[in-house]
Amino acid sequence: MFRRFLLPLSVISLAAWCAVTIACGGSSNKSTSCTGGPYNMVGDWQVTTQSGGTSVTGYGAIDSTGLALFFDNSLSTGNTGDTVELPTITGTCSFSGNIVDYEEPGGPFSGQSVSDTAQGNVTSATALNGTFTGTSSSGTFSAAPFSPLTGSVSAVTGSKTGEVEGAVNDLPVLLSLTFSASGTGASMSFTSNNNLICNVTGTFTQVGTSNVFDVSVTFTSTGSPGCALTGTFSGLGFESSSDYFFFNGNNTADTYLYADILDSTNTFVMEIF
Repeated sequence: MFRRFLLPLSVISLAAWCAVTIACGGSSNKSTSCTGGPYNMVGDWQVTTQSGGTSVTGYGAIDSTGLALFFDNSLSTGNTGDTVELPTITGTCSFSGNIVDYEEPGGPFSGQSVSDTAQGNVTSATALNGTFTGTSSSGTFSAAPFSPLTGSVSAVTGSKTGEVEGAVNDLPVLLSLTFSASGTGASMSFTSNNNLICNVTGTFTQVGTSNVFDVSVTFTSTGSPGCALTGTFSGLGFESSSDYFFFNGNNTADTYLYADILDSTNTFVMEIF
């Protein structure tokens, strides 16, 4: 736990999902029991966290392993690009684990995270809820399916722009990418065309027939100044008809790809359009 997360919000700016809705430390011994399930939870979900009269909504997905990632894009609360990871959601009616907040890269606390103990219930294939308790406050979270895409999910192809919300290692990340259909269903692969300075390759692997993709991306520096970060990273993605980060003029019609990349020190959200 980082001690500064216990400071008043008026004194220091925090990773907003942690500061506003997660209590930043502490634990709970509360047990959760239930009956029913297991349910199929694979799909696109909206999560809402509530604490101290404040509510924050995140957009994301749950894959077949139970990985559940969500990003916020609330400009009004100043926490655009933060990521929250729920405990593993496999569809069993009771779950417990950690709820983790990762701050958007490039901020004053970039690369840092806070974890609280959480527990909850899956009440159906379309609903889950839970609680978390921290050092100085407590809160609740709930999630329900949503449909971010107008029309059917399909592999996008051709030239695309990938932009990371925030800055990685103090460098903005703007990528020229080429997409092609690869594998089964709506799965895709992509490569970069960035003047041989930073080579980027990756895949969006469709989970079943859903609008959920297991994402892998590899950054390789091939010149100076090179990539903002290097290595292979993974996370979750989905297609949407909305420009959540306003990178493409907000009202511009397109099929947008979102990748929420999970890493202990470099968690970030990338919009592709």
